Amino acid sequence: MDRPPSRLKAFFRPVPHAHGDPTRHNYDRIAPYFEAIEGFWERHARSAGLDALAPRPGERIIEIGPGTGTSLVTIAGAVRPGGVAVGVDLSESMCRRSARRLALSGKAGYAVQADAHSLPLPSDFFDAGFMSFTLELFPEMSPVLLEVTRVLRPGGRLVVTALSSDGPERVMRRIYNFGHRKLPHFLDCRPIPVAVVLERANQVVKSRVSMSIWGLPVEVAIAEKPA
Repeated sequence: MDRPPSRLKAFFRPVPHAHGDPTRHNYDRIAPYFEAIEGFWERHARSAGLDALAPRPGERIIEIGPGTGTSLVTIAGAVRPGGVAVGVDLSESMCRRSARRLALSGKAGYAVQADAHSLPLPSDFFDAGFMSFTLELFPEMSPVLLEVTRVLRPGGRLVVTALSSDGPERVMRRIYNFGHRKLPHFLDCRPIPVAVVLERANQVVKSRVSMSIWGLPVEVAIAEKPA
């Protein structure tokens, strides 16, 4: 695996977290089963998000919440040669699995354990960011988006794939929302107004693609950091 670019070297250190963090504990616990539990049903929408991201050779791309590293490996391969892919996840177990998947693939990429509210990474560094079924996990989304915006260069793009709350409230979304309220650690994502959330965080939404997973509305939004 290549060495981190010089501007990143100082940031590749473990970041401490408070003991008893329920979100971190939950994802550490489900890491061995993540692909079977969530990865399979998210695959089609995640691929659509990666198509929208369209990573190119030489680009620096950050993924927030890479989980076990499926998308991170794809991004790492696409930015070769000369680029870098960095995945940031709160879960230590997820980071280990991402790092292992990258090593086995032979592609240069890095898995960093950190809280997305305070990224241990330089400002104006990345060409693009990617979030797939991650943004809707945060109770307060704007602080996370503002932090992601900070590390993007001016004009850098951000692709978000998320469950969408736009459109009519159909049966499947009502059923899902009920399950989310009753079993939040199992159905942890929640439908959100994707474009509205991005615009509130000073992102400029360039395009939106709507799709569905088992009748649940999903949106892939491409936004841009103002130049």
